[in-house]
Amino acid sequence: MPGPPFLEGDAVTLRPIERADIDFLQRAMNDPRVWRPALDINPMNHEQGAEFFETVICDSDSVHCLACDGEEPLGVVSLTGSQYGPDETVRSRDAELAYWFTPEHHGEGYGSDAAARMVQYAFEDRNLRRISSRAGSFNDASIGLLESLGFVHEGTRRQAAWFRGEYHDMRLYGLLREEW
Repeated sequence: MPGPPFLEGDAVTLRPIERADIDFLQRAMNDPRVWRPALDINPMNHEQGAEFFETVICDSDSVHCLACDGEEPLGVVSLTGSQYGPDETVRSRDAELAYWFTPEHHGEGYGSDAAARMVQYAFEDRNLRRISSRAGSFNDASIGLLESLGFVHEGTRRQAAWFRGEYHDMRLYGLLREEW
């Protein structure tokens, strides 16, 4: 496994994403079962994967980890901060939780375990006050994951997402440290 483990869950290990993982990111992000509900609609070639690694993964204001079972990469879980305005992470102590897993690992509990470890890290180690997240109204698995971790539905951005030929609502979630 390239890179040392960063966080240990019950079923997954979270480790920093390395340049050697770009091929996995590219393969996963080009799979329509991943990008349609979660990511960009554009295809990603190796050069774009390397640019994504440099500009997004290596961003010092965010934490991006590869979730692994042993040495097998399963998906990505992230905490992303805000840099501007009254909800700037430094002032608000808030970050956004996001995650995606390759389809062959859906429904196995890996996402829940990885997200739970990242939430624990956010509150205990980064001293965040709240974590936000969002899920398309069409994504029952993601909604269920968030709600199982104690996230509260805080609002809805109506028809804010385009998925498979239709507009869908985006559900906004939050979890306060004292609710965790």
